[in-house]
Amino acid sequence: MPPGKPFTAFCMVRSRELKYRQQGTPYLVLELGDRSGRLKARIWDKPLALYETAREGDTVKIRAIVQVFQGRKELKVLNLRPSGPEDPVSAEALLPVSGKDLEAYRERLESHIASLTNPFLVELLRQFLGEAALAQAYLRSPSGKLWHHNYVGGVLEHVVVMLELGGLLQRFYPAIDLDLLKAGIVLHHAGKVREYSLDGFIEFSDAGRLLGYRAMGYEWVAGLIGRIRGFPGELRNRLLHLLVIHPTVEAGQRPAVQPMTLEAVVLSHLIMLDANANAICRIIEDDVLPGVRWSKYIPLLDRFIYAGEAQKP
Repeated sequence: MPPGKPFTAFCMVRSRELKYRQQGTPYLVLELGDRSGRLKARIWDKPLALYETAREGDTVKIRAIVQVFQGRKELKVLNLRPSGPEDPVSAEALLPVSGKDLEAYRERLESHIASLTNPFLVELLRQFLGEAALAQAYLRSPSGKLWHHNYVGGVLEHVVVMLELGGLLQRFYPAIDLDLLKAGIVLHHAGKVREYSLDGFIEFSDAGRLLGYRAMGYEWVAGLIGRIRGFPGELRNRLLHLLVIHPTVEAGQRPAVQPMTLEAVVLSHLIMLDANANAICRIIEDDVLPGVRWSKYIPLLDRFIYAGEAQKP
C-alpha cells in the first residue's frame, strides 16, 4: 500500500513485543504479514489489551495506514480484531507465494531431471521425488525465511534458475560434470522441506532451528544413496560434498566446508548469484519508498542498493 492511504485487510501476527518509553508508558510492536510482505506496527493505544488479543500466529483484521518512520514503511493501526469463523480468510491464503508460473517451473524441473544419463543419479532423484507427499512439500517449500525466495514455491524457482544457468555455463566449461551439477542443484535444498513450518507465515521448525537444512538434507540424501545397490563411492562423496558447501550470504562468513571440486565451486556461485539477485529485486520492488533512489542500509550486504530511474516520482 502507498503511504498515507487507509486500507482494511486480514493479516497474520508474525511477532509481538511489549516495549516501554522512557517515562515507563508501554506500547506494542507487532510484525504483521500477508502474502504481499510484512511490516511493523507500533500501537500506543491500549497496548496491554491488544497484547493479549494479538498473539503470534493469530489471524487478525486490521484497518491501518502505511506511514514512513525513519525511512522505513510501518503501519499505523487504527483498528484491530481477531478473525472469526465467519471471516473469509485462511492461514494458507496469507502465505507469500511465488509470482511465477509454478506449473511451468515444475515442467522445467522435470525436463532437466529427464536429461540426466548417469543411472545412479537418475535413480537417486527418482527416489527423492518418488513419495508424493515429500515431492509436494519440496515443490511448495520456501528457500528462505526473510532474504531470498522467501515464499511458497521458492525452492522450485531457485532450483530451476540454477539448472538453466548451470546448463549454459557447461557449454563454455565442458569439464563440468553436468549430471552431477544438476543433481547437486536439485538436492542442495532437500533439507528445506523440513526446515520451515508454513502455518500462516514462514517460520523455522524445531528441527530446522536445531539442526539446519544442511545436516537434514545430508542425512536424507545419504540415506537414499545407501538404498541404491552399487552406488559408486567416488560419486557419493562428490555429490554429498555439494550438499555441505552451501555458502552464507553474510559478508565475511565462510561455509564449514569449502568448495573443492569444479562442480562445487560452480554451485556455490550459482547459489549466491540467484539468491542475491532475487533479494535485490525484492528490495527494489517492495522496500524502496516511492520517489527515493536508494534503499535503506542493508546490514546483510553491508551496503545500500541503488534503485535509480525505476523509483522516480
